[in-house]
Amino acid sequence: MLKKENIPIIIIFIGFILRIIFTFFIAEAYFGRENIYVDGDTYAWIECYKNLIESGTYSRNLAHEYGYFGRMPGYSFFLGFVYYLTGQNADLTFPIVAWIQIIVDVVSIYLVYKISDKIFKNNKISLVTSFLYAFYPFIIVWNPVAYSESLSVFFMLFSLNYIAGNRKYKYFLSAVFISLAVLFRPQVSILIPIFAMLIFYQNYKLGVVNTIKNLFIYGFVIIIVYGSWPIRNYINHNKIILTQDLRGIPNWNVDVLAFLQYIYSVKAEWEPQFSNIIQNKDVKFPAIAYENKEDSIKLLRAIYLAQNCGSGFSHWRGYWKEPITGNNCNDEIKAIFDELRENQIKNNPLNFYLILPLQNLKKAIFKISLNDTKTLIRKLASSLFLYRTMLILLGFLGGLVLLFKKNYNWLILLLFPFLLYIALCFGTSPQFRNIEMRYFLHADILLLFPAAYVLNGLFEKIKQYIPHKS
Repeated sequence: MLKKENIPIIIIFIGFILRIIFTFFIAEAYFGRENIYVDGDTYAWIECYKNLIESGTYSRNLAHEYGYFGRMPGYSFFLGFVYYLTGQNADLTFPIVAWIQIIVDVVSIYLVYKISDKIFKNNKISLVTSFLYAFYPFIIVWNPVAYSESLSVFFMLFSLNYIAGNRKYKYFLSAVFISLAVLFRPQVSILIPIFAMLIFYQNYKLGVVNTIKNLFIYGFVIIIVYGSWPIRNYINHNKIILTQDLRGIPNWNVDVLAFLQYIYSVKAEWEPQFSNIIQNKDVKFPAIAYENKEDSIKLLRAIYLAQNCGSGFSHWRGYWKEPITGNNCNDEIKAIFDELRENQIKNNPLNFYLILPLQNLKKAIFKISLNDTKTLIRKLASSLFLYRTMLILLGFLGGLVLLFKKNYNWLILLLFPFLLYIALCFGTSPQFRNIEMRYFLHADILLLFPAAYVLNGLFEKIKQYIPHKS
């Protein structure tokens, strides 16, 4: 007879087996490459740490004034430490990192179970939540890759585990781990003020002094741990950079960022225009880009310059010539694209502020397939996006129920996903509107909690209509 206390252990064990099966038997076919451990951004984190060790300066590009801010330090320090621990042996580093991330993510299954138990105080809901996370494919696929997703999720959950509980020093520890999560993944920073609101709700009935004391502890630790990064940026480099600035990374120079800013004022995706620029092919934009004759001429000029003398474009894989390392026309490209963007916003405000963001939101929530479905594994993986959409919608529904029931945990389980989706889909800064599913991963995982709340309620309703043996 299966004992109730053994069910969480079984779920955790199954979750571990699933991650092993994916890593060693499915990942190569899923990613379409032999080396499953490395992706496009992996070495950027290592380079930052490598420059710190060898030159004493944390920077992705020592020759560029914005190279100091190319990557936040959390994952860079982790990956770089393992890299140097193995004697800079990449063949050994990345499998070790994969195993660490698999183990950490298995621990996250347990954390999800404990957090759900603290929030809902219902073992059935806790089991459903941990089950959803153990089987959640969109965290499993990132376990073997040397990217910051798995560890940043782990630190976020560790922080939530403390703030939802009643342990001594819980606000101190929660602040430490949410700060680490932000240093690994900047979008988690939205949780910092939300946690502060949660602390207020947890303490305001206990008196003003107690509330101020706990908020002070939380805020002070945030300033010391996370704040060390922007403080370093200001003191050492006289720049206010709260998260990161990609301009110092060769393939994200100002020409590419200006192009992104422009194209996201015209359409919701940067393809096929971006690839056509890289490959020196004919580049066509939607009709809205050619409404003004003068802008049309300037756009042709910007495209020509991007294809021939934009150093940022030249450092992307597949560029039609050798990378540009000397003189370039990045500033002129940026100036033209910036002007074209401003004109688009002025002439088509409805498209910029509403239509395109809604298209982003539709893609972010209702994405139905991967871009590449050439293999059977990719086709099967694409079908899982419908599952993701269902959980997101159930999560938002559950979050609203918690809101109307005046359960203050809605602040985390509903407000954070809502704000993150709005920021990434409607935001106007260079790092917004670039819709990749992994950017929403932290919000999607927190939505598993209210989704489990709704699913458990449905299960209970269904059980009422199932006849029981007398």
